[in-house]
Amino acid sequence: MQYEILREQCIKLHTLSFSDLAENLQDASSYAVSKPSISLQKSRLVLEDILFEIYKIEMHSEPRLKNIRTLLNNRDFVARIHPRRIYLLMNLVRKMTSGGSNDVVESKAAKIVLDYVSDIVEWFIKRYDRSFKASVAAQNHSSIEDLIPPFAINVLTHDDQPSEDYERAANWFELAAAKGNASAQYNLGVLYNHGRGVKKDYVEAKKWYEKAAVQNDANALYSLAVLYHLGNGVIQNYAEAAHYYKIAADLGNAEAQYNLGVLYNQGLGMPVNFAEAAKWYILASNQGYTSAQNNLGFLYHNGDGVPQSYEEATAYFEKAATAGDASAQYNLGYMYLKGRGVTQRFEEAAKWFHLAALQNHTNAEFQLAMLYNNGQGLQQNTEEAIKWFKLAAHGGHTNAQYCLGVLYAKEKSSERAEKWLELAANKGHISANYELGLLYAHQLEQIEKALPCFKVAASKGLADAQYELGLLYATSTGIARNYTEAVKWWRAASDQSHLHAEYQLGLLYEQGLGVAQDLEEARRCYRLAAIQGHTGAQYQLGNLYDKGKGVEQDYTEAAKWIEQAAEKGHPKAQFQLAQMHIYGQGVPKDFAKAAQLYRLAAKQNHKKAQYQLGVLYKKGQGVAQDYNEATHWLKKSLEEQK
Repeated sequence: MQYEILREQCIKLHTLSFSDLAENLQDASSYAVSKPSISLQKSRLVLEDILFEIYKIEMHSEPRLKNIRTLLNNRDFVARIHPRRIYLLMNLVRKMTSGGSNDVVESKAAKIVLDYVSDIVEWFIKRYDRSFKASVAAQNHSSIEDLIPPFAINVLTHDDQPSEDYERAANWFELAAAKGNASAQYNLGVLYNHGRGVKKDYVEAKKWYEKAAVQNDANALYSLAVLYHLGNGVIQNYAEAAHYYKIAADLGNAEAQYNLGVLYNQGLGMPVNFAEAAKWYILASNQGYTSAQNNLGFLYHNGDGVPQSYEEATAYFEKAATAGDASAQYNLGYMYLKGRGVTQRFEEAAKWFHLAALQNHTNAEFQLAMLYNNGQGLQQNTEEAIKWFKLAAHGGHTNAQYCLGVLYAKEKSSERAEKWLELAANKGHISANYELGLLYAHQLEQIEKALPCFKVAASKGLADAQYELGLLYATSTGIARNYTEAVKWWRAASDQSHLHAEYQLGLLYEQGLGVAQDLEEARRCYRLAAIQGHTGAQYQLGNLYDKGKGVEQDYTEAAKWIEQAAEKGHPKAQFQLAQMHIYGQGVPKDFAKAAQLYRLAAKQNHKKAQYQLGVLYKKGQGVAQDYNEATHWLKKSLEEQK
């Protein structure tokens, strides 16, 4: 589709006061190559608006539903669409723009649809032209400046328009503005506001906006409010912005209604008033203003100024999302993700996140990556997850940077993992500091770098980081041993019921490292971890009872804990329990059971277990006497520990 043809059609549509239709057509053209899925959405909206307007002309009434399928299935209406080729094109556009949103949309399809839509638009303009001319004649206009319509700001500010077009427009607007035409004054203000066809000048823009505002031009009043809202060419003044927004809003300007709602919502220039914000959002929403629908959804979600209702929130999000609003698409996806106001459906969440992600919505890119990573609503695909995490991460999404770092760390891609974890960590992401510490400590073996990372996360209360920090101080060879610091951090982690920290703390109390030896405290720590299934703690607790350390010797209690550790494969516990079966301490005397346990520990290279198993084979106790087996295990026990 040639640019000139589309540009001419957009101008004609604006002249006929179909600004929304013109903007959708221009967006469909702009995104056909870069974002084809959005282009298809916009083409569908163009068709929907044309059908709606043609229905009103042909049927002399307004359709109950603004729905493409419904209108194209109305036989009486369809019979009035001539030539028949236009109806067929409409049907093709309907079918080509209603495909699954999860499919990758090729730009070729978007271009084909745009060609069809252009033909339909041309037909619509000619069909509507008779009514337009009659309307103009009835108004008895006397000069061209009276026919100049108010151009939408985003049309006058598109970067891809030739500069001479803006200059020509500025000349025409200036002529009409000088004669008092409010629309021309407003449009001239827009050009000065954005530096199109004239030198950018907020003061000059304000002058022309004010001239049009005196004539109650809603667009000019709105634009004047924006200058005060942003502080462009004037001292920022939210109260003054609210004043002009209110006048424009009362005149029915949807953008003014929305922005006035924002001021009430955020308490800018006035006290926060959610109910008042909702009032203005509703008015803008009723005009199809998607940002208002989205914000209204938030108010219903949180119950601010309106009764709390996830169902109402979802309904408003869906209205805006269907119209292509990326933020609303993300929010609707989130409602499906969490099952708020709708049945939880990961497939539906993925659909809306994907649509928003295609519009570079960073949070949607992150959530889509999470769904791919977890295989929720989509087939699990790490490669796709990394792709979307990267897009969000490059957009500055801290959690995406963190997740990307974790995935690369799992793949042992240390350099890339370090890059992304460091970016997230520098923004204060606690878990990123922890994961970066693990990367330095266990993959890159750079203990001096791991230490400050763990400290940051530990000082923020992350129990795993507190545990790892204690481990560095107690066992690392890369820094000076400091059992006192180890005790400090393991205590902090154990206060959060960290099992490994509780166990390690027990070892220090038992050995008197960093603290005065306290076998009672050691037993308390071991027991807390042991009853929650910590294997090492179960063995150590059993050993205290076996040796009578800090407690009265109790083989039955010892066997109870050591047996639990042995069942989980703890080699020392297996050896110890075998010994207890040999001597009948806390368990029945049973050489066969002992031999079985010795074997389990021996296979894990426990030297004493290998020796004792060899002795049992030599003597034929608990096993058939076998000198070859005896020799094998006795020799194994003499081999150096690797």
